[in-house]
Amino acid sequence: MLISEILKKKRDGFELTRDEIKFFVEGLNNSNVSDLQAAAFLMASCICGLSPAEISQLTFSMRDSGKKFDFTSIPYKKVDKHSTGGVGDKISLLITPLCMAFDVAVPMISGRGLGHTGGTVDKLESITGFRIRLDTEDYAKLLHENGVFMACQTDDIAPADKKLYHIRDVTGTVESVGLITASILSKKLVEDLDALVIDMKVGNGAFMKSLEQSRELASSMIDVARQSGLAMTVIFSSMEQPLGNKIGNWLEIEETMDSLKGNCPDDIKELTLSLTASMLVNADIFKSKAQAIIELEKVLNSGIAFNNFVKMIESQGGDLESSKRKYENYPNQSIFADKSGYIQQIDTLYVGIAGIMLGGGRRDINDRIDYGAGIILNKKIGDRVEAGEEIALIQSKDTTSFCQASDYLKNCLIIGDSKPEIPKLILDEWTA
Repeated sequence: MLISEILKKKRDGFELTRDEIKFFVEGLNNSNVSDLQAAAFLMASCICGLSPAEISQLTFSMRDSGKKFDFTSIPYKKVDKHSTGGVGDKISLLITPLCMAFDVAVPMISGRGLGHTGGTVDKLESITGFRIRLDTEDYAKLLHENGVFMACQTDDIAPADKKLYHIRDVTGTVESVGLITASILSKKLVEDLDALVIDMKVGNGAFMKSLEQSRELASSMIDVARQSGLAMTVIFSSMEQPLGNKIGNWLEIEETMDSLKGNCPDDIKELTLSLTASMLVNADIFKSKAQAIIELEKVLNSGIAFNNFVKMIESQGGDLESSKRKYENYPNQSIFADKSGYIQQIDTLYVGIAGIMLGGGRRDINDRIDYGAGIILNKKIGDRVEAGEEIALIQSKDTTSFCQASDYLKNCLIIGDSKPEIPKLILDEWTA
């Protein structure tokens, strides 16, 4: 069997067999598939699509390309949450300390930034000393001690996906139902989970622009999850504007801490409570989401969640106080409104791209991230602005990036005369 023949077959729109997909994934693992060949496979899959059978086989082959966890010693239900990717999406960082207050285990393997969206791993790496790469014995130890861990995908966790993930990020091959399904679930299926909650992003700042596209992706993921015996809930949430007010790796850690101290923006709070409640219901902690949300609000308002966040970070070597000092007095520039009116619309995709221009994400696979770079939005959709008012603040070590990034941002924030309707945040929910 030749990799080149597999690529030709996919290029011409034919369905690959189970053995062909398995052979391709094994080639990724043993370096018999080059980055160029992997990129060709990804592009052909994006253009021609993957059938349900191909998606399942690609998922399972990538899952089996590395080790699987065995958390049978953990006495609680194991649940996780995963987002399909958004801008300003720091929700996982709030969910884990909330879950620590209950008898549930959250083994969270997270991803890096993909395309214009930020990644939880990059956010955590902005914290001085935080160990995102864990040793084998650490996973179960942290679950026993804290009920959670937050870690990156290492070379032995779905390594075939890890290789494809990095190539997708820089080759324009992110927006594919089949590739997204296989990438997310290949990692989640090694976590020994009882249930998974998916935050399915929809809108101009998401990979899936319409509810119809998002439902197609949700159906694909549910189909593979069912074959694996994994319970799944999918919550469809709007990405018509960034979540919260801060976009950027350290900036989102800051906003997470502020939110856990009681200064939580409404959109972050609504989505965090909904997703966490679904996790706790799936873990049989509560019988209804309404009951779960009542108890979660108590944890959030009491300061317990913030203390849990500090404990979680410190238990993995992170030093929050040192990090605060590191990012103080960062080079910045204000952006002012050209006219008075209301924020009608935010082009969230280009807000994410502006963040990359500032150094907060990768344009190339080898790029180094500026963890302090990012954007603070002072205004969201429906907010009143006056001409000359500061509507955003950008920051970066590379001050030469300010001119282009500020032009992008000004064009992202559409100001009009009438107050618009605020986009609904949670659009739908499926349980399978």
